[in-house]
Amino acid sequence: MMFRPRKIVRTAIASDVKPAPTTFLGKFARNEEGSILIMALLLLVLMLVLGGMAVDFMRFESRRALLQSVSDRAVLAAAELDQSLDAKAVVIDYFDKAGFDGAIIGEPIIGTQVGSRSVEVRSELALNTFYLKLVGIDTLEAPAKSAAIEGTGNIEISLVLDISGSMGSWVSSARNYRYRLLRTAATNFIDELLKPEYEDQISISLVAYSANVSIGDELFAALTTEPIPMTVSGSDPVDPAVTAGLNPSRCVDFLPSEFNTTEFDISRTYRQVETFDYYSSSGDGTVREPSCPKESFEGIIPLSQDADVLKAAINQYSPRTYTAIHLGLKWGLSLLDPSMRPLIAGMPSIDPAFAGLRPSDYPTASSALDTVKYMVLMTDGENVAGRRLKTKYYDTAEEQLRWRTYNQRYWYYHLSPRSRRISLNSLTYNGYTAWQADTMMQSLCDAAKAQNITIFAIAMGATSHGEDEMRDCASSSAHYFETEGAALNDIFANIAEQITDLRLSL
Repeated sequence: MMFRPRKIVRTAIASDVKPAPTTFLGKFARNEEGSILIMALLLLVLMLVLGGMAVDFMRFESRRALLQSVSDRAVLAAAELDQSLDAKAVVIDYFDKAGFDGAIIGEPIIGTQVGSRSVEVRSELALNTFYLKLVGIDTLEAPAKSAAIEGTGNIEISLVLDISGSMGSWVSSARNYRYRLLRTAATNFIDELLKPEYEDQISISLVAYSANVSIGDELFAALTTEPIPMTVSGSDPVDPAVTAGLNPSRCVDFLPSEFNTTEFDISRTYRQVETFDYYSSSGDGTVREPSCPKESFEGIIPLSQDADVLKAAINQYSPRTYTAIHLGLKWGLSLLDPSMRPLIAGMPSIDPAFAGLRPSDYPTASSALDTVKYMVLMTDGENVAGRRLKTKYYDTAEEQLRWRTYNQRYWYYHLSPRSRRISLNSLTYNGYTAWQADTMMQSLCDAAKAQNITIFAIAMGATSHGEDEMRDCASSSAHYFETEGAALNDIFANIAEQITDLRLSL
């Protein structure tokens, strides 16, 4: 038997299979080496573009700041009253010398009045970009706007002065009383501002405050007011015409909400403040210091440019009762607010140059040079709780005549029936706390700043708390002043100079 060898069939495994030959492009497509490098190149290009854009923006800001600087310097030089050259030519020359010829939009606006000059210029510079072109921005426009004024322009000032009892304090460094130092400083302030060359440009509203603000007969008559209701035998109403003269007070009450705004509501009816003297203790019972100042010269003088009238009132100021800064501030701001204009337009004492025109509208961006408003607020103390007479002790003709004739301490100890006597303090109450008065004051300060009213605040020998409140009320640290009294005249002179000095107004 013959054996034949078997054929052995071998199965090829993968390792034994030789890859089919491929092209160069096929190899390149399957090759993953160097992929990070490609991503890095793309990011590098993006970083270069972003960095280039930053360069363009830095160039833009640099040129814009330079243009603004040239613009500011040009208007300040042109507005200088001692400048003998043509104001418009001065502005153009500044721009040309700085290499910005052609940047001025239109022409410089020059305003000239007696005793003042205002200059305004608008400009724009087109800056070609290097890298922003890659995103479709070929140029950047750099704008600049400046305005300056020297002199007065149109100015409204509320001068609000403290005549509280502490103004009778002696100032050893000045060897004088506070109220006398105030008289001198305030009258010099009036003289510095109400010069003949500033006629019809500056108006000053004078407000004196202590426990309340007397608004004077004329303004009181212009308002709609109501007296405290009176009864006979606690039941029958009394005809107001019968008892119209029993309460001589020329002070009125505000609502708490009215201390959040500079506006004055001429449409509503105001309650007349009662007349009573809580603090005096004169032997003859005379009402010397009523809660509402009683003298005619203590009343508000609105929108005046009569230096003699203003100084005559100031030179009669004497110390009165406690301090209510927020009430003086409210009336001062009201006399700067255009809402007051219709009320006082027809008052006989208003200067014809201002009647129906002031208080003017608040300035806007397009009318920044038209009118500037200032509040000059002075105190020597801090707000204290306000004493008020309880209505039940003021609601008969007999009681109103009593408190008009006698101070409370004299009546209590000499005239009141002992069998019906209550404690002296039970006749009155606190109408508001010192904290509430501070809060109302700061709300008014904030409202004034929102209307771009510049507040100069002066603390003369005030308490540390009073100084803090006045500092917070001032428009800035540069508008706040402290003194024990000796420097008061210099402070008022400084403020007058700032009001009329050369300044940027935009």
